[in-house]
Amino acid sequence: MLAFVTVGSTRFDSLVNCVFSQPVLSSLRDKGYTQLIIQCGNSELDLRYLLQERDVFASENYGIHIECWKYKPSLRGEYERADLVISHAGSGSILEVLRLGKPLIVVPNASLLDDHQQELATALEEMNHLKVSTISDLARNIAQFKPDSFSQFPAYDGSRSSSVMNFFEFHHHLRFYLRLMKSVIATSVSGDPQEYENNHVHVVYDQIAPHFSSTRYRPWPIIAKFLSDIPSGWVGFDSGTGNGKYLPLPLDSPGKIWTIGLDRSRNLLEIARSAGDGNTIREVICGDVLNNVWRDNVFDYAISIATIHHLATPTRRKEAVQRLLQAVSHIHGRVLIYVWATEQDDFSKRRIPNLDSSSGSDVFVPWVIPKVKPEENAQVFNRYYHMFAGGELLMLVTEAAQEIGLQVGPQEMASARNGIEILQRGWERSNHYVELRFWTSQS
Repeated sequence: MLAFVTVGSTRFDSLVNCVFSQPVLSSLRDKGYTQLIIQCGNSELDLRYLLQERDVFASENYGIHIECWKYKPSLRGEYERADLVISHAGSGSILEVLRLGKPLIVVPNASLLDDHQQELATALEEMNHLKVSTISDLARNIAQFKPDSFSQFPAYDGSRSSSVMNFFEFHHHLRFYLRLMKSVIATSVSGDPQEYENNHVHVVYDQIAPHFSSTRYRPWPIIAKFLSDIPSGWVGFDSGTGNGKYLPLPLDSPGKIWTIGLDRSRNLLEIARSAGDGNTIREVICGDVLNNVWRDNVFDYAISIATIHHLATPTRRKEAVQRLLQAVSHIHGRVLIYVWATEQDDFSKRRIPNLDSSSGSDVFVPWVIPKVKPEENAQVFNRYYHMFAGGELLMLVTEAAQEIGLQVGPQEMASARNGIEILQRGWERSNHYVELRFWTSQS
């Protein structure tokens, strides 16, 4: 099989050098690829002096025949021959490859990327037409790539009129999809909060599980570092694990720690059981983050990522924090919590209405599954979120800890037997987070 890499008319040094690396070449070889063609443009790489001597450089490494060149008048032939295309995020390249029905991994070039390219790549990924990858995740995404899992892109019969009509029809559909995807709607919680969550959180995630999971595969850096820093041999849990993307971490030290996943969605848990390389069965539990699922102090650490903001009242959000605190060791336990923020960064896909954010805001956030056939309509599922205001998460954690007899502050200020220290708190990419460490007084 043949894999084709293209950077278009720009420089993309990091991508070109990445595909020459042992992890990427090994992943391609293990997936059955025997040929790799790289269109490198003006990218600088270790072999650039060879490219100056002749137009094409050929080599063989890790069992793969490699051919590398700068430009050709047209890449259509390479696209047609390829069994997999790895491309920059240029819209022309993306649309041509998808029109040909070729499996596609898009690697955005952060140094050149504009908002339109970001929107296009992200939207097409969430429409399940392609996979978006970072440089650091490319080898892993190739290893996990399943071409048959993607939705077919609208066909083109080759005529000029069809090309024009399909172009405008697709862009109209894409603009509609982006508008739906970005809209955040203010709401207010009414009635029984548990029933409200059942209707606007749990039922929704069970329905969107495969599509949702296909867009949630990149670990966030602070969470990855938290898990990487956990001592070897520790056992912890992920409260609201979703598709289990954090269960295999740290990726560079598999088996160093053991994280068990907890979630209400059985459909997401089915995906979480094989999170990572797909060859390891993960431990997952179907349960509610508000229930007393675990024995007290049984775990060494816990994470709660993008879960507590789905709970419909302050009391329920506080109880979820208390379940985390109760389940980990009060001697050395570590806890990391992430929630969605009212303050959104410039990269956010969401349009936030003008809300009174002094105590957070209750909103519906749509999840859109695009139509597969022209006669179908896009499916829109509204998910409930409580968007946290600045300082609200810290206040929630403080109240939750104090209510169960824990002092909040450094151990040097201890006036109680057990307590928690705030190791770090902050805001990252439209989320608030807080990291906690337990301590016990020796007196």
